[in-house]
Amino acid sequence: MADVQCVTCGQAGEVITDTLFMGKLEAEIKTKVCKPCWKKWEGMRVMVINEYQVNLGEESGRELVKKQMKAFLKLGEQSEQVDTAKIDQNFRPQA
Repeated sequence: MADVQCVTCGQAGEVITDTLFMGKLEAEIKTKVCKPCWKKWEGMRVMVINEYQVNLGEESGRELVKKQMKAFLKLGEQSEQVDTAKIDQNFRPQA
């Protein structure tokens, strides 16, 4: 099985083989993020939606989740600042 050099954790990890339904962003995610880090994001995504009370029916809500995802996975421009205060404040790692 092929590995990908993950930009999120900095280690070589398993390639994501599932369909992500992310449009143009899917190719970048699959070439830069390992499967374990993607799984962590999937759990974090629920927290982002809940903490920010995101309405996914609105474009602004979907855009907020996308920005949080890029920040969490360390994708895109590093100069782009994303407010993660609510997430950082309320994050509880799984035991």
